[in-house]
Amino acid sequence: MHVPPDLSDFVRDALNAGRTPDDIRRDLISADWTDTEINAALAGWQYQHGAGAVPRPIRSGAARDALFYSLLFVVFGMVVGSTLTLLFAQINIWLPESGVPEAHGRLSGLRWSMAALIVFVPVFWALDSKDRQATTTDPARRHGTVRRWLSALAMLVATITLLGDALYLIYSWLDGQITLRFLVKSATVAVIAGVVLAYFGETRTLPKAPISLPAGWVLIGLAVLSLGLAFWRVGGPAQGQMEQRDQWRISDLRTLANDVAQCPGLDRTNLPELLDPMTCARNPSRLTGFASAIIYERTSSNAFSLCVAVEYPEAVASFEFRMKNNTACIDRRTD
Repeated sequence: MHVPPDLSDFVRDALNAGRTPDDIRRDLISADWTDTEINAALAGWQYQHGAGAVPRPIRSGAARDALFYSLLFVVFGMVVGSTLTLLFAQINIWLPESGVPEAHGRLSGLRWSMAALIVFVPVFWALDSKDRQATTTDPARRHGTVRRWLSALAMLVATITLLGDALYLIYSWLDGQITLRFLVKSATVAVIAGVVLAYFGETRTLPKAPISLPAGWVLIGLAVLSLGLAFWRVGGPAQGQMEQRDQWRISDLRTLANDVAQCPGLDRTNLPELLDPMTCARNPSRLTGFASAIIYERTSSNAFSLCVAVEYPEAVASFEFRMKNNTACIDRRTD
């Protein structure tokens, strides 16, 4: 470990003054230095008669600590950001704004945050557990340079977030724009920022009692809760496969609708009663196998509809399509 210069100088001067290592140890213990710091400082010098205190080579572990705490910092940030995204999505679901329809596309986009939590929460738990065990064994680790700098940076970001949250809350109140959804989101941001401050606080103690609840465990609990709610609302792999198949169907539906509307072999002023849309496909190789299930229907002499059955209607509903049960239709005119 890195030995502070003032500690190393004290040990050197004490050895040159004829003090024994035991005497030096007692002096340093009384000054609240940890055993690890004392051992490292004493190991850095060897007293030889006639030469005085001779420095020993010290292998620095700063690079290893920098790698560990940088990884912990990045993983922590991924967990915080993904958890906040999923919690905001739940707030949007449970506290909808009037006149704003719920778009399933925005919910399916949450799978990135869900995947991030599945990957990074176990990694964060492992890194945090290792850090707590190492800090319990060696309390001097909490005073490491890299740890202190990263902790200060995280606390700065959390503090700025809290101040910005308070600023926007007051502005919205003065502007008459406060809603229940806004208040809940502001409270969520404040809670997450508080967890960050608690976790990276330089003076935080490592709880030993079973009833204690470290900030890292609080974050993991929030992450697991938000992930479970997201699975309940967005669905898992099976639903994702259904949505992917529906996306292919909808893509083929749009393509064929444009192709039929511009089909050179049709009388656009008098459309046929029966038609296989695939006969008008300009580039069939770009279509999927679902295109063969698309059905043509003549609605007037110069208008038609193409319809296809979908597996998950909620995911494809939009203003562009006419939905009837589990069938999506698109209307086109040829004039």
